[in-house]
Amino acid sequence: MKRRNETPISVKQDGDYLKIRLPLEKPRRSKSGKTMLVASTYGVITTPVRYEGQNISVVASAFFYPKKNVSEE
Repeated sequence: MKRRNETPISVKQDGDYLKIRLPLEKPRRSKSGKTMLVASTYGVITTPVRYEGQNISVVASAFFYPKKNVSEE
């Protein structure tokens, strides 16, 4: 499964777990500028994984808070 930015995203069921695999990317600032984004689905994706007859949709983002500069304190 690929998104508009062409990063492959994998979603599968493993027993009672839903496993989501996102490729790590070069860190970039979020739109708000408060975090550094390193992986994302870039919005809602509907997966082929089904629960009670319905396809499961997911949204995922992985980020970190950048260190503050001494001048920002």
